[in-house]
Amino acid sequence: MNHKSFVFFDCECANTFEGIGKICSFGYVIADDDLNIIESEDVVINPECEFDWYLFSGKGECKLAYSKDYFRIKPNWVSYHKNIKKLLTTGNRYIAGFAVGNDVGFVNNACERYNQEYIQFRAFDLERYLERKYEKRQKLSEWAKEFGIDISSYQTHKSVDDAIITMLCLKAECEKIGKNVEQIMTEYKDCFVSNEQILEQAAEREYRREIMEKIKRLYNKKSPMPRFKTVSQCRFEFDRKIFHDVDFALELVKKIYANGGIVSERITGHLPSGEKAFAVFKTIPDNAFVLKKLKDRGIEPMELGKLDNILK
Repeated sequence: MNHKSFVFFDCECANTFEGIGKICSFGYVIADDDLNIIESEDVVINPECEFDWYLFSGKGECKLAYSKDYFRIKPNWVSYHKNIKKLLTTGNRYIAGFAVGNDVGFVNNACERYNQEYIQFRAFDLERYLERKYEKRQKLSEWAKEFGIDISSYQTHKSVDDAIITMLCLKAECEKIGKNVEQIMTEYKDCFVSNEQILEQAAEREYRREIMEKIKRLYNKKSPMPRFKTVSQCRFEFDRKIFHDVDFALELVKKIYANGGIVSERITGHLPSGEKAFAVFKTIPDNAFVLKKLKDRGIEPMELGKLDNILK
């Protein structure tokens, strides 16, 4: 692995309101083949937005490393874009992080916020690798403890420190299994995420959100002039598996509306006289507890195929 280096990075955000991360620090460490540190820095950025109150509340584990005033006096993302792009795209360099899909997404968000071109790169996700290898999910600090790494001198949620801890965990894993970093990354290629993948996932989430909003607008609505009346005295709620395909779910809700029925997010209260309530499942669960809970609520289970046959 001649002339190759590794970059571990981590981002902190002022807030992630509306699903958009506003980066306030970008910490990185550049390491050699043996994961010895060559360079490290905590790039502090003015996020030009309000901070989530929780970050300075003293509650929980998530606390930023600097004061609001310190973030405010720093330049915004635009001033750092060129250098960060160079850091992440220089040839013969591997990029890595812990739960790095989030950080790749935050970099995309920053580029979008300031109308800059996306930085085209991919990064190895140590969290995904460790979860698959050891079949358990843990925080970065918990993995460090398991690997016997002393992190008492590092500050959690200080970006550069989290980047260094990530590097130390991967270094410990290499020593444990007797492989170098390149061997691990080659064997676990599916643990890489790219900015294109994150963009596609974000677009899919936004699409699902829009479709779910359309579905919710039809909740508890009864058509004043239904085309058909096959379910005119019926109210339905859906098992969550129905929403795996949001397009299908929307069409199903629209069909029920057109057939005189009502769809609710959750059926509650007493129903009008003569009205029946149903919980729709792809396959009725073989679970006595679930079926009893439905019965106690006065709701009958119905298989999706049966509902589809009723609707016109």
